[in-house]
Amino acid sequence: MTIHGIFDATLSDDSLNAYTWAHPGTVLVIPGGGYEHLSPRESEPVANAFRTYGFRSLVFRYDVTTPVLKLRPLKQLSWAVAETRKRYPGEPVYLMGFSAGAHLALSLGVHYDGPDWNGKNWFDNPSSLIRPDGIIAAYPVVTAYEHAHEGSIRRLIGRREDAVKNFGSEEEYERAKRWLSLEKALSQKESEIPPCFIWQTETDDAVPVENSMLFVSEMIRKHIPVEYHIYPKGVHGLSLATEEVSQPEKRRLPDPHVAKWLKEAVDWLIYQFDK
Repeated sequence: MTIHGIFDATLSDDSLNAYTWAHPGTVLVIPGGGYEHLSPRESEPVANAFRTYGFRSLVFRYDVTTPVLKLRPLKQLSWAVAETRKRYPGEPVYLMGFSAGAHLALSLGVHYDGPDWNGKNWFDNPSSLIRPDGIIAAYPVVTAYEHAHEGSIRRLIGRREDAVKNFGSEEEYERAKRWLSLEKALSQKESEIPPCFIWQTETDDAVPVENSMLFVSEMIRKHIPVEYHIYPKGVHGLSLATEEVSQPEKRRLPDPHVAKWLKEAVDWLIYQFDK
């Protein structure tokens, strides 16, 4: 069974609803794909991996087909978090995002209470309803400036030459770009964002490692709890870095060293939240 939400977002149902999970809370898995597609390698295999460690885990699927996405994926994710809280009241909700999906997860972490998109009472109490309790971000898209993954940013706000059509003016386009550049948005934020676990490889060939470094540096500057792992080797999109999700034609090979990130992330969840 699949739960359908706003703008055709979907959230996988918990077929193990009667199961007593070892740890409280739900991990929402958000696949990447440059906001152009949703990677199956970053979907159910990851949810299943978290389940083996005793966490309920659901897969969130969001819009990647609208020509200029703007805030549709973010509003869809806010629905998914609120829906999860409704289904499992009193339990934490964690986000596990990959690449563009990690950008989406971190965007909600930074902008959950922002008037730019929540100012028309989408949610009356965003701090308690749609703010994630914790975020795990794998090789995240972060910046819209130097070191940007331009394809992801373009899917959200379109091309500069279409700025007036999409946003009304060049100035509004630049404002949207700064809003989506999460290290800049975080630097201006007064309220605290959720704790994060972030990992990436130094040799990421699609999203430069500077993306995660920029965000982590800003978290450290603002004294926000973060655990950060940089692995020395590996291409972009390794997912679990196991045989199950290997993709040899893209050099996404099993790597036992990088694959340790999952156990590290689980340990972080337990250490940070499972009191």
